Amino acid sequence: MADGNSVFSLDVAQDRQLQRTLFRSPSHTLRDARVPETDAMLQAADAMPDISGMTLGVVPSMPLSGPGSALGSDDEAMSAMAAAVHAAKSGVRNTAHKRASRGTASPSSRPHTNSARPPMPGRRPDTDSMSEARAPTPAMYWNKRSTWGERPPQMRSQTMTVIGSNIYVFGGWNNSVCYNDVYVLDTESMFWTRMKTHGDAVPPCRAHTATAVGTRLFVFGGGDGTQYFSDLFVLDVRTCVWERARVTGIVPAPRRTHTCFHFGAHVYLFGGGDGHRALNDLWRVRTEPEADGSYVWEEVETTGGRPFPRGYHTSTLVGSQLVVFGGSDGQECFGDTSLLNLDTMEWAHVAIDPPLTRLAHSATLVGMYLFVICGHDGSDYSSQVLMLKLDTLKWETRMIYGAAPIPRGYHACALHDGRLILHGGYNGQEVFDDLYTLELSSYSYLPQVPEFVIGCHR
Repeated sequence: MADGNSVFSLDVAQDRQLQRTLFRSPSHTLRDARVPETDAMLQAADAMPDISGMTLGVVPSMPLSGPGSALGSDDEAMSAMAAAVHAAKSGVRNTAHKRASRGTASPSSRPHTNSARPPMPGRRPDTDSMSEARAPTPAMYWNKRSTWGERPPQMRSQTMTVIGSNIYVFGGWNNSVCYNDVYVLDTESMFWTRMKTHGDAVPPCRAHTATAVGTRLFVFGGGDGTQYFSDLFVLDVRTCVWERARVTGIVPAPRRTHTCFHFGAHVYLFGGGDGHRALNDLWRVRTEPEADGSYVWEEVETTGGRPFPRGYHTSTLVGSQLVVFGGSDGQECFGDTSLLNLDTMEWAHVAIDPPLTRLAHSATLVGMYLFVICGHDGSDYSSQVLMLKLDTLKWETRMIYGAAPIPRGYHACALHDGRLILHGGYNGQEVFDDLYTLELSSYSYLPQVPEFVIGCHR
Protein backbone atom coordinates (compact mmCIF):
# COMPACT_ATOMS: atom_id res chain seq x y z
CA MET A 1 0.00 0.00 0.00
CA ALA A 2 1.39 3.41 -0.93
CA ASP A 3 0.08 6.56 0.61
CA GLY A 4 -1.35 9.39 -1.37
CA ASN A 5 -3.51 9.53 -4.43
CA SER A 6 -5.89 6.60 -4.47
CA VAL A 7 -8.03 6.73 -7.61
CA PHE A 8 -11.28 4.89 -7.10
CA SER A 9 -12.69 4.17 -10.56
CA LEU A 10 -16.46 3.56 -10.60
CA ASP A 11 -18.94 3.65 -13.45
CA VAL A 12 -22.40 5.12 -12.94
CA ALA A 13 -24.26 1.83 -12.45
CA GLN A 14 -21.73 0.56 -9.96
CA ASP A 15 -21.73 3.85 -8.10
CA ARG A 16 -25.50 3.80 -7.63
CA GLN A 17 -25.41 0.17 -6.56
CA LEU A 18 -22.74 1.03 -4.00
CA GLN A 19 -24.85 3.88 -2.70
CA ARG A 20 -27.68 1.36 -2.11
CA THR A 21 -25.42 -1.10 -0.35
CA LEU A 22 -23.36 1.41 1.66
CA PHE A 23 -25.71 1.27 4.61
CA ARG A 24 -25.90 -2.55 4.59
CA SER A 25 -22.20 -3.32 4.69
CA PRO A 26 -19.35 -2.13 6.90
CA SER A 27 -17.10 -1.75 3.88
CA HIS A 28 -17.44 0.03 0.57
CA THR A 29 -15.85 -2.09 -2.13
CA LEU A 30 -13.55 -0.34 -4.55
CA ARG A 31 -13.42 -1.56 -8.10
CA ASP A 32 -9.77 -1.21 -8.99
CA ALA A 33 -7.16 -2.24 -6.41
CA ARG A 34 -4.27 -1.43 -8.73
CA VAL A 35 -5.42 2.15 -9.30
CA PRO A 36 -4.23 3.25 -12.78
CA GLU A 37 -2.13 6.38 -13.08
CA THR A 38 -4.82 8.21 -15.03
CA ASP A 39 -7.62 10.55 -13.93
CA ALA A 40 -11.06 8.96 -13.39
CA MET A 41 -14.24 11.01 -13.08
CA LEU A 42 -16.49 9.75 -10.33
CA GLN A 43 -20.26 10.00 -10.80
CA ALA A 44 -21.83 10.77 -7.42
CA ALA A 45 -25.40 9.85 -6.43
CA ASP A 46 -27.76 12.73 -5.73
CA ALA A 47 -28.09 12.11 -2.00
CA MET A 48 -27.70 9.57 0.77
CA PRO A 49 -30.72 8.06 2.57
CA ASP A 50 -32.12 9.84 5.60
CA ILE A 51 -30.72 8.66 8.92
CA SER A 52 -32.63 9.41 12.09
CA GLY A 53 -34.25 12.38 10.39
CA MET A 54 -31.00 13.68 8.93
CA THR A 55 -29.71 13.51 5.39
CA LEU A 56 -26.08 12.84 4.69
CA GLY A 57 -25.47 14.44 1.31
CA VAL A 58 -22.84 13.53 -1.22
CA VAL A 59 -20.44 16.26 -2.28
CA PRO A 60 -20.13 17.07 -5.98
CA SER A 61 -17.96 14.82 -8.10
CA MET A 62 -14.40 15.80 -8.87
CA PRO A 63 -11.59 14.00 -10.66
CA LEU A 64 -9.00 12.13 -8.65
CA SER A 65 -5.52 11.59 -9.93
CA GLY A 66 -2.18 10.19 -8.96
CA PRO A 67 -0.23 7.01 -8.35
CA GLY A 68 -1.83 3.83 -6.99
CA SER A 69 -2.46 2.63 -3.49
CA ALA A 70 -2.10 -1.23 -2.61
CA LEU A 71 -25.87 11.76 13.73
CA GLY A 72 -28.74 11.75 17.19
CA SER A 73 -31.25 14.37 18.36
CA ASP A 74 -31.20 18.10 18.92
CA ASP A 75 -32.43 17.49 22.48
CA GLU A 76 -28.99 16.24 23.36
CA ALA A 77 -27.45 19.31 21.76
CA MET A 78 -29.67 21.55 23.88
CA SER A 79 -28.68 19.59 26.97
CA ALA A 80 -25.04 20.14 26.16
CA MET A 81 -25.64 23.83 25.69
CA ALA A 82 -27.52 24.04 29.00
CA ALA A 83 -24.59 22.33 30.70
CA ALA A 84 -22.27 24.84 29.07
CA VAL A 85 -24.29 27.76 30.43
CA HIS A 86 -24.27 26.21 33.89
CA ALA A 87 -20.51 25.74 33.69
CA ALA A 88 -20.04 29.34 32.57
CA LYS A 89 -22.09 30.59 35.53
CA SER A 90 -19.85 28.50 37.80
CA GLY A 91 -16.84 30.44 36.61
CA VAL A 92 -15.34 27.77 34.37
CA ARG A 93 -12.73 29.28 32.07
CA ASN A 94 -13.51 28.81 28.41
CA THR A 95 -11.47 30.83 25.97
CA ALA A 96 -13.50 29.79 22.97
CA HIS A 97 -16.69 31.08 24.62
CA LYS A 98 -14.90 34.33 25.46
CA ARG A 99 -13.66 34.73 21.91
CA ALA A 100 -17.17 34.27 20.54
CA SER A 101 -18.70 36.60 23.17
CA ARG A 102 -16.20 39.33 22.33
CA GLY A 103 -17.03 38.96 18.68
CA THR A 104 -13.39 38.53 17.63
CA ALA A 105 -14.43 36.01 15.04
CA SER A 106 -17.54 36.66 13.00
CA PRO A 107 -18.21 34.16 10.23
CA SER A 108 -20.24 35.87 7.60
CA SER A 109 -21.80 33.02 5.72
CA ARG A 110 -25.12 31.37 6.32
CA PRO A 111 -25.34 28.43 8.70
CA HIS A 112 -24.98 25.04 7.09
CA THR A 113 -25.43 21.43 8.07
CA ASN A 114 -23.19 18.59 7.11
CA SER A 115 -25.72 17.57 4.46
CA ALA A 116 -25.23 20.79 2.50
CA ARG A 117 -23.40 20.52 -0.78
CA PRO A 118 -20.22 22.63 -0.61
CA PRO A 119 -19.22 24.60 -3.72
CA MET A 120 -16.84 23.02 -6.20
CA PRO A 121 -13.22 24.18 -5.92
CA GLY A 122 -12.71 27.42 -7.77
CA ARG A 123 -16.44 28.17 -7.95
CA ARG A 124 -17.77 31.15 -6.03
CA PRO A 125 -20.81 30.46 -3.84
CA ASP A 126 -24.16 31.95 -4.78
CA THR A 127 -23.89 35.03 -2.59
CA ASP A 128 -27.22 36.40 -3.87
CA SER A 129 -29.03 33.65 -1.99
CA MET A 130 -26.82 33.82 1.09
CA SER A 131 -27.94 35.74 4.15
CA GLU A 132 -25.26 37.37 6.26
CA ALA A 133 -25.41 35.89 9.76
CA ARG A 134 -23.13 35.72 12.74
CA ALA A 135 -22.94 32.36 14.50
CA PRO A 136 -24.76 32.40 17.84
CA THR A 137 -22.43 31.93 20.80
CA PRO A 138 -23.37 28.28 21.55
CA ALA A 139 -22.91 27.14 17.94
CA MET A 140 -19.86 25.69 16.23
CA TYR A 141 -18.45 27.51 13.24
CA TRP A 142 -15.67 27.24 10.68
CA ASN A 143 -13.15 30.03 10.34
CA LYS A 144 -10.46 30.25 7.64
CA ARG A 145 -7.52 31.74 9.46
CA SER A 146 -4.93 34.24 8.38
CA THR A 147 -1.47 33.35 9.63
CA TRP A 148 1.89 35.09 9.59
CA GLY A 149 5.57 34.28 9.42
CA GLU A 150 7.22 31.48 7.47
CA ARG A 151 4.20 29.40 6.52
CA PRO A 152 4.44 25.75 5.46
CA PRO A 153 4.07 25.13 1.73
CA GLN A 154 1.23 23.17 0.17
CA MET A 155 1.33 19.71 1.71
CA ARG A 156 -0.55 16.51 2.41
CA SER A 157 0.13 13.42 4.54
CA GLN A 158 1.97 15.59 7.08
CA THR A 159 1.66 15.33 10.86
CA MET A 160 0.39 17.97 13.29
CA THR A 161 1.22 17.56 16.99
CA VAL A 162 0.36 19.78 19.96
CA ILE A 163 2.94 20.41 22.67
CA GLY A 164 2.05 23.20 25.09
CA SER A 165 0.66 26.18 23.17
CA ASN A 166 2.55 25.30 20.00
CA ILE A 167 1.62 23.07 17.08
CA TYR A 168 4.40 21.21 15.30
CA VAL A 169 3.95 20.27 11.63
CA PHE A 170 6.46 17.82 10.20
CA GLY A 171 7.02 16.19 6.81
CA GLY A 172 4.41 15.79 4.10
CA TRP A 173 4.61 16.29 0.37
CA ASN A 174 3.13 18.31 -2.48
CA ASN A 175 2.65 15.41 -4.94
CA SER A 176 6.20 15.79 -6.20
CA VAL A 177 8.51 16.74 -3.32
CA CYS A 178 8.67 15.35 0.21
CA TYR A 179 9.66 17.55 3.16
CA ASN A 180 11.67 17.07 6.35
CA ASP A 181 11.09 20.53 7.81
CA VAL A 182 9.52 21.27 11.19
CA TYR A 183 7.12 24.21 11.21
CA VAL A 184 5.92 25.64 14.52
CA LEU A 185 2.62 27.51 14.89
CA ASP A 186 2.24 29.75 17.93
CA THR A 187 -1.49 29.38 18.55
CA GLU A 188 -1.72 32.66 20.46
CA SER A 189 -0.33 34.86 17.70
CA MET A 190 -0.97 32.48 14.74
CA PHE A 191 2.65 33.04 13.76
CA TRP A 192 4.63 30.36 11.91
CA THR A 193 8.34 29.71 12.24
CA ARG A 194 10.50 27.08 10.61
CA MET A 195 12.52 25.38 13.30
CA LYS A 196 16.27 25.34 12.86
CA THR A 197 17.08 21.81 13.91
CA HIS A 198 20.37 20.12 14.71
CA GLY A 199 21.58 16.60 15.30
CA ASP A 200 20.97 13.54 13.15
CA ALA A 201 19.71 13.97 9.61
CA VAL A 202 16.05 13.07 9.11
CA PRO A 203 14.99 11.99 5.62
CA PRO A 204 12.08 13.72 3.91
CA CYS A 205 8.96 11.63 4.46
CA ARG A 206 5.19 11.45 4.27
CA ALA A 207 2.46 9.28 5.84
CA HIS A 208 4.58 8.85 8.98
CA THR A 209 3.53 9.40 12.59
CA ALA A 210 4.69 12.00 15.11
CA THR A 211 3.66 11.26 18.70
CA ALA A 212 4.07 13.70 21.60
CA VAL A 213 5.74 12.37 24.75
CA GLY A 214 6.30 15.32 27.06
CA THR A 215 8.45 17.74 25.09
CA ARG A 216 9.62 15.11 22.63
CA LEU A 217 8.26 14.02 19.27
CA PHE A 218 8.60 10.32 18.40
CA VAL A 219 8.59 10.08 14.59
CA PHE A 220 8.30 6.63 13.05
CA GLY A 221 8.09 5.23 9.56
CA GLY A 222 6.67 6.94 6.52
CA GLY A 223 8.37 7.04 3.17
CA ASP A 224 9.34 8.91 0.07
CA GLY A 225 8.49 7.61 -3.39
CA THR A 226 9.07 3.86 -3.40
CA GLN A 227 10.96 3.95 -0.11
CA TYR A 228 9.36 2.80 3.15
CA PHE A 229 11.04 3.56 6.47
CA SER A 230 11.26 1.77 9.82
CA ASP A 231 13.51 4.30 11.56
CA LEU A 232 12.60 5.93 14.86
CA PHE A 233 13.62 9.55 15.32
CA VAL A 234 13.16 11.61 18.48
CA LEU A 235 13.00 15.42 18.39
CA ASP A 236 13.38 17.42 21.60
CA VAL A 237 11.43 20.59 20.86
CA ARG A 238 13.25 22.49 23.64
CA THR A 239 16.72 21.94 22.17
CA CYS A 240 15.62 21.47 18.53
CA VAL A 241 17.87 18.40 18.34
CA TRP A 242 17.00 15.30 16.31
CA GLU A 243 18.19 11.90 17.50
CA ARG A 244 18.11 8.80 15.33
CA ALA A 245 17.16 6.34 18.05
CA ARG A 246 19.28 3.27 18.50
CA VAL A 247 16.79 0.44 18.87
CA THR A 248 16.91 -3.13 20.15
CA GLY A 249 14.50 -6.03 20.03
CA ILE A 250 12.46 -6.99 16.98
CA VAL A 251 11.78 -3.87 14.94
CA PRO A 252 8.48 -3.41 13.01
CA ALA A 253 8.63 -3.75 9.25
CA PRO A 254 8.98 -0.55 7.21
CA ARG A 255 5.60 1.04 6.60
CA ARG A 256 3.52 4.15 6.17
CA THR A 257 -0.16 5.17 6.61
CA HIS A 258 -0.03 3.55 10.07
CA THR A 259 -1.12 5.11 13.37
CA CYS A 260 0.71 5.65 16.67
CA PHE A 261 -0.35 6.78 20.15
CA HIS A 262 1.20 7.26 23.58
CA PHE A 263 -0.12 5.21 26.48
CA GLY A 264 1.68 4.57 29.76
CA ALA A 265 5.38 3.96 29.25
CA HIS A 266 5.13 3.16 25.54
CA VAL A 267 4.38 4.51 22.11
CA TYR A 268 2.15 2.00 20.34
CA LEU A 269 1.98 1.35 16.60
CA PHE A 270 -0.91 -0.23 14.66
CA GLY A 271 -1.37 -1.20 11.03
CA GLY A 272 -0.30 0.63 7.91
CA GLY A 273 1.05 -0.72 4.64
CA ASP A 274 4.47 -1.87 3.47
CA GLY A 275 3.99 -1.29 -0.26
CA HIS A 276 2.87 -4.86 -0.90
CA ARG A 277 0.09 -5.47 1.58
CA ALA A 278 -1.91 -3.83 4.36
CA LEU A 279 -0.95 -4.67 7.94
CA ASN A 280 -2.81 -5.18 11.23
CA ASP A 281 0.01 -5.88 13.66
CA LEU A 282 0.49 -4.09 17.00
CA TRP A 283 3.88 -2.99 18.33
CA ARG A 284 5.21 -0.79 21.10
CA VAL A 285 8.47 0.93 22.00
CA ARG A 286 9.47 2.19 25.43
CA THR A 287 9.54 5.98 25.69
CA GLU A 288 12.57 6.00 27.97
CA PRO A 289 15.86 4.56 26.78
CA GLU A 290 17.70 1.76 28.54
CA ALA A 291 20.93 2.36 30.46
CA ASP A 292 22.87 1.92 27.22
CA GLY A 293 20.74 4.55 25.48
CA SER A 294 18.74 2.14 23.32
CA TYR A 295 14.98 2.08 22.83
CA VAL A 296 13.33 -1.35 23.03
CA TRP A 297 10.70 -2.51 20.51
CA GLU A 298 8.38 -5.48 21.04
CA GLU A 299 5.39 -6.94 19.25
CA VAL A 300 2.19 -7.04 21.32
CA GLU A 301 0.03 -10.16 21.37
CA THR A 302 -3.73 -9.57 21.52
CA THR A 303 -6.92 -11.63 21.78
CA GLY A 304 -10.41 -11.19 20.36
CA GLY A 305 -9.40 -11.09 16.72
CA ARG A 306 -7.58 -8.18 15.12
CA PRO A 307 -9.28 -5.71 12.77
CA PHE A 308 -8.80 -6.29 9.06
CA PRO A 309 -5.41 -5.10 7.77
CA ARG A 310 -5.57 -1.41 6.86
CA GLY A 311 -3.92 1.94 6.45
CA TYR A 312 -5.37 5.47 6.19
CA HIS A 313 -7.38 4.70 9.35
CA THR A 314 -7.48 6.60 12.64
CA SER A 315 -6.60 5.33 16.12
CA THR A 316 -7.90 7.46 18.98
CA LEU A 317 -7.06 6.90 22.63
CA VAL A 318 -10.07 7.10 24.98
CA GLY A 319 -8.93 6.41 28.53
CA SER A 320 -7.43 2.95 28.39
CA GLN A 321 -9.22 1.99 25.18
CA LEU A 322 -8.21 2.52 21.59
CA VAL A 323 -10.86 3.32 18.96
CA VAL A 324 -9.82 2.25 15.45
CA PHE A 325 -12.10 3.60 12.73
CA GLY A 326 -12.18 3.36 8.95
CA GLY A 327 -9.24 3.07 6.61
CA SER A 328 -8.54 0.99 3.54
CA ASP A 329 -6.60 -2.05 2.41
CA GLY A 330 -6.28 -0.68 -1.13
CA GLN A 331 -9.40 -2.52 -2.31
CA GLU A 332 -12.11 -1.52 0.19
CA CYS A 333 -12.93 1.63 2.10
CA PHE A 334 -13.87 0.52 5.60
CA GLY A 335 -16.62 1.79 7.88
CA ASP A 336 -16.07 -0.57 10.80
CA THR A 337 -15.08 0.33 14.35
CA SER A 338 -12.87 -1.74 16.65
CA LEU A 339 -11.96 -1.23 20.30
CA LEU A 340 -8.76 -2.40 21.97
CA ASN A 341 -8.68 -2.64 25.77
CA LEU A 342 -5.11 -1.71 26.59
CA ASP A 343 -5.35 -3.23 30.08
CA THR A 344 -6.32 -6.68 28.81
CA MET A 345 -5.07 -6.37 25.21
CA GLU A 346 -8.39 -7.71 23.93
CA TRP A 347 -10.07 -6.52 20.75
CA ALA A 348 -13.82 -5.99 20.43
CA HIS A 349 -15.66 -5.11 17.25
CA VAL A 350 -18.77 -2.94 17.48
CA ALA A 351 -21.52 -2.52 14.90
CA ILE A 352 -22.54 1.09 14.32
CA ASP A 353 -25.60 1.80 12.20
CA PRO A 354 -25.04 3.14 9.62
CA PRO A 355 -21.43 2.06 9.00
CA LEU A 356 -20.13 5.26 7.41
CA THR A 357 -17.00 4.66 5.37
CA ARG A 358 -13.93 6.88 5.57
CA LEU A 359 -10.25 6.84 4.74
CA ALA A 360 -7.60 9.57 4.94
CA HIS A 361 -9.81 11.40 7.45
CA SER A 362 -9.04 12.76 10.91
CA ALA A 363 -10.65 11.66 14.20
CA THR A 364 -10.24 13.74 17.35
CA LEU A 365 -11.61 13.10 20.82
CA VAL A 366 -13.68 15.96 22.31
CA GLY A 367 -15.31 14.86 25.56
CA MET A 368 -17.37 11.78 24.76
CA TYR A 369 -17.51 12.59 21.05
CA LEU A 370 -15.21 11.50 18.27
CA PHE A 371 -15.10 14.29 15.68
CA VAL A 372 -14.48 12.71 12.26
CA ILE A 373 -13.63 15.41 9.76
CA CYS A 374 -13.27 15.29 5.96
CA GLY A 375 -11.61 12.30 4.27
CA HIS A 376 -12.73 10.06 1.41
CA ASP A 377 -15.82 7.83 1.57
CA GLY A 378 -14.84 5.45 -1.22
CA SER A 379 -16.61 7.57 -3.85
CA ASP A 380 -15.53 11.14 -3.23
CA TYR A 381 -13.83 13.55 -0.88
CA SER A 382 -15.91 15.02 1.94
CA SER A 383 -16.02 18.16 4.07
CA GLN A 384 -18.48 16.71 6.58
CA VAL A 385 -18.07 16.87 10.33
CA LEU A 386 -19.41 13.63 11.80
CA MET A 387 -19.72 13.18 15.55
CA LEU A 388 -19.64 9.67 16.98
CA LYS A 389 -21.14 9.76 20.49
CA LEU A 390 -19.08 7.14 22.23
CA ASP A 391 -21.45 6.26 25.07
CA THR A 392 -24.27 5.43 22.62
CA LEU A 393 -22.09 4.57 19.61
CA LYS A 394 -24.37 6.57 17.33
CA TRP A 395 -23.50 9.11 14.67
CA GLU A 396 -24.74 12.68 15.11
CA THR A 397 -24.53 15.92 13.16
CA ARG A 398 -24.86 19.53 14.31
CA MET A 399 -25.55 22.86 12.67
CA ILE A 400 -22.18 24.40 11.83
CA TYR A 401 -21.82 28.02 10.74
CA GLY A 402 -19.19 29.61 8.54
CA ALA A 403 -17.66 28.45 5.27
CA ALA A 404 -16.50 24.86 5.51
CA PRO A 405 -13.20 23.81 3.97
CA ILE A 406 -13.19 22.46 0.43
CA PRO A 407 -13.70 18.67 0.58
CA ARG A 408 -10.38 16.94 1.14
CA GLY A 409 -8.43 14.14 2.73
CA TYR A 410 -4.83 13.53 3.81
CA HIS A 411 -5.00 16.65 5.97
CA ALA A 412 -3.79 17.11 9.54
CA CYS A 413 -5.99 18.05 12.49
CA ALA A 414 -5.43 18.78 16.18
CA LEU A 415 -7.43 19.98 19.20
CA HIS A 416 -6.21 23.00 21.13
CA ASP A 417 -7.88 25.63 23.32
CA GLY A 418 -11.52 24.96 22.43
CA ARG A 419 -10.97 24.63 18.70
CA LEU A 420 -10.07 22.01 16.15
CA ILE A 421 -7.30 23.15 13.83
CA LEU A 422 -7.15 21.71 10.30
CA HIS A 423 -4.21 22.15 7.97
CA GLY A 424 -3.48 21.25 4.35
CA GLY A 425 -4.67 18.14 2.54
CA TYR A 426 -5.63 17.08 -0.96
CA ASN A 427 -8.87 16.86 -2.97
CA GLY A 428 -7.76 14.85 -5.99
CA GLN A 429 -6.81 17.99 -7.91
CA GLU A 430 -5.08 20.38 -5.55
CA VAL A 431 -2.76 20.20 -2.56
CA PHE A 432 -3.65 22.81 0.07
CA ASP A 433 -1.68 25.08 2.38
CA ASP A 434 -4.68 26.67 4.12
CA LEU A 435 -5.52 26.56 7.81
CA TYR A 436 -9.04 26.39 9.27
CA THR A 437 -10.33 26.37 12.81
CA LEU A 438 -13.56 24.72 13.87
CA GLU A 439 -14.55 26.82 16.86
CA LEU A 440 -16.30 24.47 19.27
CA SER A 441 -17.89 27.27 21.33
CA SER A 442 -20.13 25.68 23.99
CA TYR A 443 -19.04 22.24 22.81
CA SER A 444 -15.58 23.00 24.16
CA TYR A 445 -17.04 22.21 27.60
CA LEU A 446 -17.37 18.59 26.51
CA PRO A 447 -13.89 17.57 27.73
CA GLN A 448 -15.11 18.34 31.27
CA VAL A 449 -17.65 15.52 31.21
CA PRO A 450 -17.08 12.79 33.80
CA GLU A 451 -15.50 9.52 32.82
CA PHE A 452 -17.69 7.23 30.76
CA VAL A 453 -17.64 3.73 29.32
CA ILE A 454 -17.72 3.36 25.56
CA GLY A 455 -21.09 1.93 24.53
CA CYS A 456 -22.58 2.12 28.04
CA HIS A 457 -25.84 3.68 26.77
CA ARG A 458 -26.40 1.64 23.62
